[in-house]
Amino acid sequence: MPAYQEQTVTVHGRKTRLCRGGKGTPLLFLHDPFCPGWLPVHDQLAVHHEVLLPIQPGFAGCEERFDQFAVMDDLLFHYLDLCEVLRIERPALVGASFGGWIAAEWALRYSASLGALILIDALGLRVPEAPAADIFGADTTALRRAIFADSTGALALESLPETPKADAIVSTLLARRSLARFAWQFPDNPRLRRYLQRVKAPTLILWGERDGVVPPAHGKAYHEGIAGSKFVTFPAAGHLPHLEVPVQGADSVIEFLRGLGN
Repeated sequence: MPAYQEQTVTVHGRKTRLCRGGKGTPLLFLHDPFCPGWLPVHDQLAVHHEVLLPIQPGFAGCEERFDQFAVMDDLLFHYLDLCEVLRIERPALVGASFGGWIAAEWALRYSASLGALILIDALGLRVPEAPAADIFGADTTALRRAIFADSTGALALESLPETPKADAIVSTLLARRSLARFAWQFPDNPRLRRYLQRVKAPTLILWGERDGVVPPAHGKAYHEGIAGSKFVTFPAAGHLPHLEVPVQGADSVIEFLRGLGN
């Protein structure tokens, strides 16, 4: 499997930790709030693409000047500036969970800057008949049930242990603080759904059928709102299919991008 390297990139005075690996056309991956780091799925993707995984503002490794990130546009400009610093043009943009919400907002504003859009169990939409779960009020057991298809399996227990290590506690608190700034009461933008027709980038939507955080109805809503999008579900996955079924998830992304000539 390809190795990856970590580097620190300064973007207008803000230090961002970046994981980078592989060769090929660029793939920018905006991570979820639960796994802010390099995963096996990134190794799979890096066989065919140069994968760039920036640690999101406010998360462990990128805490500096977090007070400047108050609204979604602040995050979007941060990533646009990051692409400029890295000299990346029209990457394939992959976003998971909260990262998927950012990716969707990016795509409806700046589609021309993207080669493709891939959403993985993305937050962001308000779907009244299937509301997103309140992950802030859930205890560890309830959170495992919401996130994982197999909440008692080794992966779930390792990812969300009952007694986490000290550094993991700090990382989790930073992640929750970052997410709470945008999703404390409602993990969505109530106006986002009406503007999805503005997304012009080729779009793939991946969803775990057993997602207890953002139900599959949200994936269908994204699919219905983004013209020409492709919608793929994974029966054996919950909110994090890129973690639970990394090979299937990576294969879906690679096949989709190959079909676009990437």
